Amino acid sequence: MARPREPHPNSIHLTVASVPRAARFYTEKLGFRLTETFPDPARPVWASLVLGGQVVMLGELPTLQEARQMGMDPAAIEQLKQDARLFARGTPGVGVAYYVEVPDVDAFARRLKRRRVRPLLPPKSQFYGLRDCHVVDPDGYRLVFYSRLAAEA
Repeated sequence: MARPREPHPNSIHLTVASVPRAARFYTEKLGFRLTETFPDPARPVWASLVLGGQVVMLGELPTLQEARQMGMDPAAIEQLKQDARLFARGTPGVGVAYYVEVPDVDAFARRLKRRRVRPLLPPKSQFYGLRDCHVVDPDGYRLVFYSRLAAEA
């Protein structure tokens, strides 16, 4: 019996406006599996999702009161204030792209189409050895789903 695939050692944390909304998009539209939530599964402010062993964490910025209740130190609270100001200025995901490997990017793109997800860029073979398809999530983060191209002989 094959061992379950362990998550990759890297993961990304994305600040989102609504964890429930973002988690629904990642699970229902992109096919991620929800593995953890905090503090309450009915109204999470943080979630961890997995696709092919690759982890995406989603989190809402806490209010100052919530930050103090969680025991954040003054330096962390100052950073939170800066993050909140920047987040409020515009689309949080501009300029962020997270590459997620899938076994067959073309089959994955067909699944997205059936789920009514319109890619930013359809599958394309790249000169650097990947075939990729770009999708944007509800918060503006770009996900680049890719498969490795077979090496030329």
